[in-house]
Amino acid sequence: MRIGVDARVFSLPELRGIGSYLTELLAAWPVASDTFVLMSPGPIPGVRLQSPASLETVVVPHPRGYRFRVWDWWSLPRAVGRIRADLLWSPANQAVPLAGLPQVVTIHDTLLQERVLHDALLDRLFHGSVSPFWVRRYATRVITVSRFSLDRIQTVYSLASGVGRVIYNGATLAPRPFQDKSLARMHLREKGLVPGPFVLALGAESSWKNTEGAIRAFALVAREVPDVAFVLAGVQDGARERFDALRRELGLGQRLRILAFVDQEDRDALYQGAEVFVYPSLFEGFGLPPLEAMALGTPVVASRAASIPEVVGQAGLLVDATDPAELSRGVLRVLQSTELAQTLVAAGLENIRRFRWSDAAEAHRELFLESLAS
Repeated sequence: MRIGVDARVFSLPELRGIGSYLTELLAAWPVASDTFVLMSPGPIPGVRLQSPASLETVVVPHPRGYRFRVWDWWSLPRAVGRIRADLLWSPANQAVPLAGLPQVVTIHDTLLQERVLHDALLDRLFHGSVSPFWVRRYATRVITVSRFSLDRIQTVYSLASGVGRVIYNGATLAPRPFQDKSLARMHLREKGLVPGPFVLALGAESSWKNTEGAIRAFALVAREVPDVAFVLAGVQDGARERFDALRRELGLGQRLRILAFVDQEDRDALYQGAEVFVYPSLFEGFGLPPLEAMALGTPVVASRAASIPEVVGQAGLLVDATDPAELSRGVLRVLQSTELAQTLVAAGLENIRRFRWSDAAEAHRELFLESLAS
C-alpha cells in the first residue's frame, strides 16, 4: 500500500501532540512493505523518519507571498496528484480538498470549532465552515481518539453515521527514572524545584484547562494539610502573571510553586515524586498526562469531563472539576488515605496497558484497507 501523508507537522521546529502521534504510528507500523510519502512545506529532519515501512519525503513549497491557505487547497492537492498514492492520510484535523482518491482524516478534537476564540474573520470562517465541509465532502473515513470526540465531531461537522471510527492513542511512557518517590524528591530538592511533599498539576493558560480552578481547589486543601505544596509545571510566560496574581489573592505564598517548562528528567521526577497528580481539564480529545502519572506510580485525581473518564477509567478519582470544593475534597481523600492512594496506583499501572501504539497502528492499517475497499 502506498500512502500519501499530509506531514506538514513534521517540518515544524518542535514536535508537538500531532507530530508525536504521527511519529509513534510510523515507528509502530506493522507492515514493512507499505510506503509512506510524507508531503510537507519544508524539509523534514531525518531523526523524525523512523519506521519499519518505507518512507519517502516530498517538499511542497508554499507559493511565494502565499495567503488564504493556498498551500491547503492548491499546493498540496497538486502534489498528491503526482505521487501515485493508493490512499491519502491527513493526520492533522483537516481534509485535503481532492476528489478521486480514498482519504482518511484524523480529527483529534473539536477545540478549533468549540473552544478557541479566533480573532480573524477568515479563521472563524475556515474552521467553522470550510474545514467541516472539506471533511464531509472528501473524507472516506474519519479517525478520532475517543468516543467523546467522535460524538462532538458528528455534531459539529454534521458527519454521517458510519464514517467515523475511534482508535485510541497509544501512550509513550518513560521507565521510572528513580527507584522510589524519595529519590525523585531528592532530585527535585537538589535542583531547587520543590523542597518537600507536593501535589502536581500542569499549568496552561487556555481557559478549558481549568488551571485557575485547580489553584482555588488547592487553597482549600492548604487549610487542611499544612505541610504539602502545590506545583504547577510547564507554565507559559503569558500565564505566569495571572497565576501569580491569584496566588497573592488566595494568600498561598510559597505553598504554590510555579515552574516553567522543564526537561524530561525533571518532568518525570515531578510525576514520580508527587503525592497526587491533578488533571482538572474541562475539554480534551484524549488526555495523555494522567497516563504519564500512572506509569510513574502516582495516584490521579481527574476531571469527570470530556474524554477524560474514557482514558482514566476506574484507575483515577473522578470529580466535577468546575467546583473547586469538590476537586479539593478529591485531593484530600487521596492525601489522607494511604489505602486509597495505593489502590489508585495499582489500578493506574493496570490501566495504562490498554493504550499501545502497536495496537493503534494495526487499527489504522485495517481502516486504511477498509477505505480502499469502500
